[in-house]
Parts: sequence; C-alpha cells; structure tokens
Amino acid sequence: MYDLFAIIPQNPNISEYMDIQEVLRLAEELIYDHTGENLDYLQKTILQRTLENQTYKKIAEETYASETHVRYIGAKLWKILSEILGENITKANFRTILENANIYNFAPVFCRDNVTSNINICPSNPRASPTTTNPPQTPTQNIIDLDKAPEIINFYGRIDELSTLSKWIMSDRLRVISLLGISGIGKTTLSLQLIKQIKTNFNYIIYRTLRFSPTLTTTLTNLLEIFAPETETSDNIETLISQLQKYLEKYRCCIIFDDVQKLFAPGKLAGQYKSGYEDYRDFFQLLVTVSHQSCLLLISREKIPEITKLETENYPVRTLILGSLGAAANEICQKRQLVDRESWEKLINNYQGNPRWLDIVATTIQELFGGQVAEFLEYQTLILPEALQAELEQQLQHLSPVEIRIMEQIANQSQPISIGEIIRKSELSIQESVNVIQSLKKRLLLDGQSENNLTVFTLNLVWKQYLISSLVEQL
Repeated sequence: MYDLFAIIPQNPNISEYMDIQEVLRLAEELIYDHTGENLDYLQKTILQRTLENQTYKKIAEETYASETHVRYIGAKLWKILSEILGENITKANFRTILENANIYNFAPVFCRDNVTSNINICPSNPRASPTTTNPPQTPTQNIIDLDKAPEIINFYGRIDELSTLSKWIMSDRLRVISLLGISGIGKTTLSLQLIKQIKTNFNYIIYRTLRFSPTLTTTLTNLLEIFAPETETSDNIETLISQLQKYLEKYRCCIIFDDVQKLFAPGKLAGQYKSGYEDYRDFFQLLVTVSHQSCLLLISREKIPEITKLETENYPVRTLILGSLGAAANEICQKRQLVDRESWEKLINNYQGNPRWLDIVATTIQELFGGQVAEFLEYQTLILPEALQAELEQQLQHLSPVEIRIMEQIANQSQPISIGEIIRKSELSIQESVNVIQSLKKRLLLDGQSENNLTVFTLNLVWKQYLISSLVEQL
C-alpha cells in the first residue's frame, strides 16, 4: 500500500498542480506494478474522462463500447486503485482525492531497480515536470470492442462450424470470411462464441452491426477512433481506407461486420447496393486483394457478390453457410421441457433446425399444447406462430415483386419445379427467370437439386406454408 496523498487547504483545482497525462502515467505505473498489466485504451479513457467529470454514458459513446461494459471496466479500476492506495476509490471521489493531493510536492518518484525490476519509492526527490511519452507501438493487451453486440444467452452445437472458422482464421490466415445463413439460424451467436476461442491471438477484436446502414465514411471513422482516438480523421474516403489499412497491416485485428444485407437495396434483386453505399463493394474487395495480417468476418442473410467472385480466383477468402442445428436442436426442446422425445426430430426438420424458429414454436407448444409435441404435429398444416409470421413478412418486404411472384408459384407446386416450368407458368423470359432464381438462391431462400438429369427447385416447408397462407388470405 502506498501513502501517496497529502491533503492541502482550500481544495485547489487539479489543473494547478498536475497534468492529466502525468496522472494517467502515474496510475498506469501503480496498476502495472500491482497487476503486471498495462492500461488499455478503454481503461485510460475512463480515468481521463473521470478527471474531466464525464459520465459513463458519455465515455461509452466516445469509445463505442456499451455503457454496461464501461461500468464493469470502471468498477475493476476503482477496486484495483483502492487496493493500492488503501482508500475506498470510486468514480465519484476519484477526482476529489486527486484535487486534494499535492502531487508535485509530495507524491513519490518511482525508481526502477534495473536488477530486480522492482519499484522503489523515493519521497525525497521532487517530481520533475511532466513529459509526454510516445504511445506504445503495439497494444500491451487484447482490446475487444463489442459495441451493440447481443449477449449470448444460449449456444447450441456448432462444434464443426467453430472448428472450421477457427482453422480458416488461425491456420489458413484468410483475410475475409463471409458467414451466411437465413434469419434466426445463429450467425451472430456463432461469431460471438468464436471470439472466445480466438481472442488471445488478436491485438484487436471489433464487432459492429450495419443494421442501420451507416455510410462507409462513418464506419471507417468509427474504427479509426478505436485504433487512434486522439488522431483527427479525414472526410476523404480514400484517406480513411489507407489509414485503416496501415492498422490492419501493423496489428493482428479481427473485425466483424454483422447485418451486411442491410447495405443492399430493398425491392431489387440480391446483391445490389443502396445508392450511396457502392463504396462498400470496393472496400470489401480491397481487404481481400491487398496484403495484411488481419481478418474481416462478414455476416449476412445473402451472398455478397464481390466475395463470391473472389472465391473463384484463389484469393484468401471463404464462405461458410450455416444450415440446420440438427441433433443439437434437441437442447432447445429439452430446455422448453417438451415431451414426446421421439417426435423431436420431425419437429426440428419441419422448422429447418433453425434455433429462433424452434424457440418460437417450442414456446407455443408449451403454452397451448402442454409441451406435447406429438399433439402439435397431428395437424396437416404446418403451424406458424404469429412471431414467426412477422419475421417472415419482414423479410418478404425486402424482396423484389418478381421474386415474390416466383416464390408464390413454387409454393403452390406439390413437386419440385424446373426452370422450364417456372418460365411457362410465370411468362417471364429465360433471362428474367434465370436472374430471379439466381437472386433467390443468393438469398438462401430457394433450394436446388438434381432430379433425372434436370435441376429442380423447392422452398423450405416454413416459407412454403407462409406463402400459401398469404395467398389464401388475399382471395
């Protein structure tokens, strides 16, 4: 325990006695010698902004971290400092204690013993004028920024998928990976679980959602402020990309962009960017084709055209499409206390092994059928609870009118349908039909298979039932 502070009268303002950067350096020395770890960017920011009377909410906004995470890191800091100083340090009194301390005239100087690397206290020497030290060339510990990332409540199976992604990132050193799957299949949950496995191998891990369609300029500025918060950013997109590239080359970074499909224009065929968002196409392509030591993980409900193209050209890029949970989905049934275990497999298959769909359906079975899966499956019609219908409706609104038209035609078929039949029934040209079918496959909404040397297409049971029900309501 160090006796650092002497109370002086009149409670002078801190700026009269110490420089904030000097205080931060002193705090970093204390914490390093107590824990063996240096302060990271977020910890330094919390200390500095606390001295400036900023709230946790403002600090969270500045650092693009969640307020909960900032409070958690802050609490750990105050606990460490309390142990070091022998006083109950909190965010509320941290500034007051420092304002009551004559740092220059009283605080000890830290002298390093070159042999033992221990810290000695030399109270007889006054502290020299504060000097500005250069920032470290590499992070002293991993920085993980998961702003707006959902909390993982449940994680089921996906052992093979985790293994594949880990190999691609750690062993194969892929620059870009696209993680695809229909809504609710567990893409985001898988990516956050993956972080737990790879976090010690990266200097930076950053998660960002593109759900609200930020411009590329906004996204790049956000990222650069994590790497260099004191550096002024440019409005020029080429400059921003160039600056980010330098950090991706210098550090080992994993950047996760979720909801990439939100960059695409609604009402058009798959993969067409919204007006003003086309520069994302060049950005994604650049991170594949230019050498760096980092990895970009793109999460989307539909294929990303430039990634698909570059995969065929032997670049370090791969795509993983998530399918059914399979037997791992039994955990959902068990958690929801469903009975008739022999019926679980059929239930899982009917709802495509989709964890969110199964959770919605399992809740309905529990509430209305007393957990009896066999009773729920007795009905000829596949039951779609309201929450599931609402989710499908939201996705349907993103499709083009001609895609919806083709999906409705396929849904009305009792057997798989070929392109030729689609052309005849839809009265579309061959070119239009091919483009629409290709678009639906990019969105992972259409399944193709070979049958008697002919390629035929089907919809999954959930979409088929939803579209049939919608058509009946329109009559």
